[in-house]
Amino acid sequence: MSYVKAYSQMITAMLEPASWDEVYFSLLSAKSQLQSLPGWQGFEMWANKKSSGDIKLVVVTNWEHEEQLEVWMDNEASVGAILRAMNPPPLSMDMELYEEIL
Repeated sequence: MSYVKAYSQMITAMLEPASWDEVYFSLLSAKSQLQSLPGWQGFEMWANKKSSGDIKLVVVTNWEHEEQLEVWMDNEASVGAILRAMNPPPLSMDMELYEEIL
């Protein structure tokens, strides 16, 4: 039988360059908040500047229990909520959920 080690939320977004500084520093602030929450296991962020000048962003948060991830996703300081609050907002944003299987 498989054992689930982590529950993860992955958000992929395309951003206008004008929003990058605000997004970057807002997500760094969110990471510092996450470090004090029960069940939080990790936060990873990758960015890639496309030839169009837009920025592709991938953010993954990892949680010990599924319920902790669900509570986080409803939080106004979640990655999705932060990105939706940016001005300008993301050009596109997708969210996927994963379970790490050992």
